Amino acid sequence: MSAEPTGGVDVARLIEEIKERVRQRRASGFYSDEEVRRITQMELEVTESVPKFEEEIERHLAELNDAWEVTTDPVISSHRAGLGPLLVAAKRLLVRVTRPYTKLALARQVEFNSTLLQLLNAFVLPVRDQLREGISSLARKVEQLSLETHERLTVEHQERQRGQRELAERVERLAQELAGLRAAVDQARTGAAGAGLVPRPQVPSGAGALPRDAYLQFEDRHRGSRAEIQERQRAYLDLFAAGPVLDVGCGRGEFLELCREARLEARGIDVDPGMVAACRESGLAVEQADALVHLAGLADDSLGGIFCAQVIEHLEPEAFIALVRLAAAKLRPGGVLLCETPNPTCLTVFSGAFYVDLTHLRPIHPQAAIFVLEAAGLRDVEVRYVNPYPPEMKLQPLEPLWYLRRYEAAFLEAINVNLARLNDLLWGAQDYAVIGRKP
Repeated sequence: MSAEPTGGVDVARLIEEIKERVRQRRASGFYSDEEVRRITQMELEVTESVPKFEEEIERHLAELNDAWEVTTDPVISSHRAGLGPLLVAAKRLLVRVTRPYTKLALARQVEFNSTLLQLLNAFVLPVRDQLREGISSLARKVEQLSLETHERLTVEHQERQRGQRELAERVERLAQELAGLRAAVDQARTGAAGAGLVPRPQVPSGAGALPRDAYLQFEDRHRGSRAEIQERQRAYLDLFAAGPVLDVGCGRGEFLELCREARLEARGIDVDPGMVAACRESGLAVEQADALVHLAGLADDSLGGIFCAQVIEHLEPEAFIALVRLAAAKLRPGGVLLCETPNPTCLTVFSGAFYVDLTHLRPIHPQAAIFVLEAAGLRDVEVRYVNPYPPEMKLQPLEPLWYLRRYEAAFLEAINVNLARLNDLLWGAQDYAVIGRKP
């Protein structure tokens, strides 16, 4: 009545194959931490719990199948050399004599053992087969999980690689565009017309210049009358104690006329021929000349003062710096350099005066002007803000009423403070003068 093991899958071999594939894919980095935890748990269930339980059942069932028949004659032997055969013969005789009685006594035990073993075989063997099938199913699930995870992660890996390639291509395109922009900026700085830049139109010679006396007419219309400009510049006259004074960009000659009235030696230069002609007609000593060229031709320490009103905003930064350095060299110790220019800290300047003049290049901040004069070696550099907007152009403060409550009065005061700040920002001084002295 013994039960022979039925055929089935080689669980141990299958488990080892799956474990080896899992190890390889885990080493390749395809599994996440959660997936590694799940696969490891399933491996433990397959490789530890289930096989040990199956082995234990097989062993106990084999022992029961071998030992269920209790009426089988025992094997009789003896280790004694002399009396051994006699003892063996006596024992066998005793067994033969008592067999009918022992079988009668053990008959019920034999029947019980047989029935119990049949029930165990009928129960355990199907369970064992089901257990093996369960192991096979679990192993297949592990394999399926491994394959699905590998396929999914392979797709994700490919998508990541594709995304990285696209990102690298975008970075490369941006780098090329940046290199092109840098090249364009470099070409623009050097004045070269390179690829991708709109070339400057070729203007015929003389066509880009205004007619003679045009700028003089422009100043008469937008600068203000000569009397108005003289009145504004009169406040500068006390800065120049001794001559000779050079008026750079003298224009219509308003400051030169003030120096003549004060019996202060002065002469002027201007690049506009109309301005020069108008000044000479008024009997002023003026010549047509470029400021940098003229200053470079003067002897060092030869001037008592240099007046330069509404000129530096027409210059490139390098030319402004060169003008200041030349002026510092040509002044005598104690000599004064004064440069007046539109005030960029007054924002309304940009909605009116500054961009009305087509020859203006860029505004110069007062702090930048101070720095340039100090860098050229001038000392006691100061800024005077001049030509304020008329009060009627500014925002008017709100008048308090006698019946206002305390918090309403405080609110009204805060509004007026803010209006004053806005007036300073929008309608402050239209011009400023930066003044430096040679030590």
